[in-house]
Amino acid sequence: MEFIMREFEDADAAAFALAVNQSLDTLLPWMTWAHKNYTEDEARLWFHLTQLQRQQGTANELGLFAADGRLLGGAGIRYSSNPLIPCSLGYWVRSSEQRQGIASNAVLRLASHAFSQPDIDVIEILAAERNIASRTVAEKVGAKTIAIRYGLIVLDSGPVSTVIYHLHRPSPEER
Repeated sequence: MEFIMREFEDADAAAFALAVNQSLDTLLPWMTWAHKNYTEDEARLWFHLTQLQRQQGTANELGLFAADGRLLGGAGIRYSSNPLIPCSLGYWVRSSEQRQGIASNAVLRLASHAFSQPDIDVIEILAAERNIASRTVAEKVGAKTIAIRYGLIVLDSGPVSTVIYHLHRPSPEER
């Protein structure tokens, strides 16, 4: 499916809140920010935080939108100022739009942009061990399992085993 990636705007708040509330079946328990009765005000607060992070160069969170303007989900990358800690990438797709390649396409686009920067060689994706959908996306884009560690992700139910994936900058031959 073709889609547009762009910054969230305040005008997207109603669509964002609706998408979250309609997707609780797949967002919970994996996304601790998602909850029943998620509001437009919460969405706007999130958008403002993402704008601040973008201005500071610490993250790039984007909305995923169909050509007709429907909000499909979100994806983002958080940059690390420590060369020993890789930047990290996350994603979610509303329940009604899953299994169409949206998340994996978004990850590949974000990774391509990140790898265009000379100081980024590795991108990390963390997924709860039992979150098969997120793990499938990581594996589909070619990320390799590095380790499984307990407690890196803490869900509402408590700490869980976390699969750590690394996506490496493609070699010149692979580009």
